[in-house]
Amino acid sequence: MTSTLRRGRENDRPLLVLLDGHAMVFRAWFSIPERLSTATGTDTRGAYGFMNTFLKVIRDYRPTHVALTFDTAAPTFRDELYPEYKAQRPPVPEDLQAQVPLVKQVMAAFRVPVFEQDGFEADDLIGTISHLAEEGGIETLIVTGDADQLQLVSRSVRLLMYTGFANTRVYDVEAVRERYAGLGPESVPDIKALVGDPSDNIPGVRGIGQKAALAALHGREHLEQVYEDLDAIEQLPSDVLRGAKRVRRLLEESKETAFQGRELTTIVRDVPLDFTLEEARFWNYDRDEVVDALLGLEFRSTVAQVPDPAAAPRAAARADAPGGQAQMSFDDGSEPGTEAKRPEDGADYTTVGTVDALKEMVAALSTPTGFAFDTETSGLDPMASDLVGLSFSNAAGRAWYVPLGHSEGDQIDRAEALGALAPVFADPGVPKAAHNANFDLMVLAQAGVAANGMSFDTMIAAALSGRRALGLKQLALDSFQVEMTPITDLIGTGRKQISMAEVPIEKTAVYAAADADMTWRLWERLDGDLDNHSVRGVFEDIEMPLLPIIVRMQRNGVVVDSDLLHGMSDELGQQIAELEREAHGVMGGRDFNLNSPRQLASILIDELGVPKTRRTKTGYTMDASTLEGLLDREDLNVQAFELIKAVLQYRELSKLKSTYLDALPRLVNPATGRVHTSFNQVGSATGRLSSADPNVQNIPVRTELGRRVRRAFTADSENGWSLLSADYSQIELRILAHLSQEPGLLAAFHHGEDIHTATARAMYGGLEVTADQRRIAKILNFGVIYGLSAHGVARQTDLTRQQGREFIDLYFGRYPGIQKYTDRVKDEARVKGYVETVTGRRRRLPDIASRNHQARAAAERMAVNMPVQGTAADVIKIAMIDIDREMSRRALESRMTIQVHDELIFEVAPGEMEEVQGLALELMPAAMDLSVPLTVEVKTGPNWGDMD
Repeated sequence: MTSTLRRGRENDRPLLVLLDGHAMVFRAWFSIPERLSTATGTDTRGAYGFMNTFLKVIRDYRPTHVALTFDTAAPTFRDELYPEYKAQRPPVPEDLQAQVPLVKQVMAAFRVPVFEQDGFEADDLIGTISHLAEEGGIETLIVTGDADQLQLVSRSVRLLMYTGFANTRVYDVEAVRERYAGLGPESVPDIKALVGDPSDNIPGVRGIGQKAALAALHGREHLEQVYEDLDAIEQLPSDVLRGAKRVRRLLEESKETAFQGRELTTIVRDVPLDFTLEEARFWNYDRDEVVDALLGLEFRSTVAQVPDPAAAPRAAARADAPGGQAQMSFDDGSEPGTEAKRPEDGADYTTVGTVDALKEMVAALSTPTGFAFDTETSGLDPMASDLVGLSFSNAAGRAWYVPLGHSEGDQIDRAEALGALAPVFADPGVPKAAHNANFDLMVLAQAGVAANGMSFDTMIAAALSGRRALGLKQLALDSFQVEMTPITDLIGTGRKQISMAEVPIEKTAVYAAADADMTWRLWERLDGDLDNHSVRGVFEDIEMPLLPIIVRMQRNGVVVDSDLLHGMSDELGQQIAELEREAHGVMGGRDFNLNSPRQLASILIDELGVPKTRRTKTGYTMDASTLEGLLDREDLNVQAFELIKAVLQYRELSKLKSTYLDALPRLVNPATGRVHTSFNQVGSATGRLSSADPNVQNIPVRTELGRRVRRAFTADSENGWSLLSADYSQIELRILAHLSQEPGLLAAFHHGEDIHTATARAMYGGLEVTADQRRIAKILNFGVIYGLSAHGVARQTDLTRQQGREFIDLYFGRYPGIQKYTDRVKDEARVKGYVETVTGRRRRLPDIASRNHQARAAAERMAVNMPVQGTAADVIKIAMIDIDREMSRRALESRMTIQVHDELIFEVAPGEMEEVQGLALELMPAAMDLSVPLTVEVKTGPNWGDMD
């Protein structure tokens, strides 16, 4: 046997990997601080960490055999020897216990045998199996997080110590000696006996630490030799053992305890175990079965790590004799196995390289069943990228690729190809599907191709059906167990990344055809899911009609005043520098990084005595909400208060400067002179649109700086255009009134009262309402939708938490219908597992019945909020569809440019202001029939910030 264990083993020697199941699951579960759960709410942290470690071991060491061990709940012989053994351990959390069957489930798919036996611990099973393997001439690698098992290390047994995701070390005999000052594996039980082990409640010799134990055992190795000559211990020099006389006395007084401790820590290596190497033989699994098991737990990221069984090492072992007497033999070739499923396996993918072939494809696509398509581009910005190619599919396993813009290779003339494709794209009688059709429609429009009959977007359908993974490749993996080629395999990464135009046509063809093929298959699969989840109405009546409108809004873009932004950037840069100096001045002029949570935490907590905040993997959290919470503390000293205030202002201005003032001018398209934001229909669980590049949703509304940024969004005033803003008034509270049927809210809205004044009057019982009373009523009105707590009320007012709770109770006392609604919606969510909007849009809530209080409370807040906010999102989407349809019917030049939650921004052509304003005031309130009227406020002006 060699004395080292090599990764990526190229030799033919067999290797047995022994997995300590409980230790690995335990370490993994506590290594992942955030709850990781499936769509149904099952906590999977421990199983996920275990699988990642297991697959890394398989990848690194390529074992020929694998076995898994677990403890059982039954008492062991150690409990009989010492009733206090492990007695101090708290009960294992239920979520942690539940990881074991999940691990067993996946390992069963890998055909890995599981060993567990009442009366013994997993350590004993590992000790016995490694002993049998050693006798059979098999090299062994133990994977554990338990240092007790270092006693099993030998010339043919190594131990991979796993203490967390990235924390591993392989121990051979020399590494053990290095760890224990020259003492080898055989001395580990003796060391533990003297030092004790608090985790197992083994007392050890009181007063002796590891340094003294190692000194006492040095040159002796075992307790017997130590106790044969205690006088020698007393004679050890002080540089070897300080307090030698005391140590001798302690050893003498605790001899019985020491020997009992060694008996408890010594791993048994002769458990009567029915084990043969043949049953532990690895690489005989069905990869599809393993993938199914992993996807069942939603471990999508681990699927790509599952090796092809055909890649097994040559060495294999048989153990035909009973009782684990292993005998060696070698197979002539690789283990049998199945190959991973690829999209192109058995598929008919065609590269269209001639005009005749193109005409044949167009004819095949021009049918009432339609086709799925995808675009390949030179970049990710659809307004600035070239069309490299188009792929099409109209049946599972059949697809075409039409190269148009590759730097090399035979291709049809671009204009001729697009001319042949334009009619079928324009034909509304030919239904079409795409994945993230927003991007593809933008690309086609840039190429001068109009697409009609866009009837299915697989990404939108997946989101509405409750799928968590929305990427095409993940959906293909989840739905069909097909692994698609990552785009980085074609274009690379980092500095060496190339454009898709530079990828050879033959490589792009397979990749692109697979995209269209999988989109077609998902079209068929997800179409049924829409009915299964009762969301077809939302899909067909709202989301798909909205898609072309969003594409037009994105292409319309908006004019941005770059000069104004540059001036603001310079101004804010000076303010930011002053705030940095101010923060440093609070600490006596010391220079430190205000953006470094570690440095800030060190100053605030260690030096200024601020209470410790939530601990993360990188240290104490110092985010904005945490710092704002610290500002509210009455015990905060002046120095800490001034520092935190300066840091918060510094961060706010820095973010505004980098996100908008500096970024917006760079986003101006040189061809159009406008900024073209990208709207995402699946960017929010409630149905709200999100936006990016730039994110227009997050520009501050109520601050002067935010208003100044909005002034940079202007109309084409040189040609007489202006902006119109149409904003729903208190739409979420109106929807809350409709859903709760609370009489007080309904009456206030029907009478046209100011809702916050009406609420304050109901709470305080008087006719006159002060500004403070209205402010508290406003906080409660909006807060109830977001599950505002007493602490939240206190943070937004000068009230105490107790007063905050009293005001919440008072609020619900005056509006009992709201209390009944929130209770009802949470109860229904617990039964159904989801909540829905007035239109039927759904949101799954897997944590609504979780045993974890924080997770359950968060799910309950979502349950109350989603029907309200989601219905508001649906209302404005319906309004956008109605307004766009009417503007098109009237052939107006004006255009919709921005949507921000409850507000629509129009760029209005000269002479059309009155007509567009009238459309907004007519169609927006009519978007949905509720129990209370929807009202809209319109404003006009030269820019978004200056409107009246």
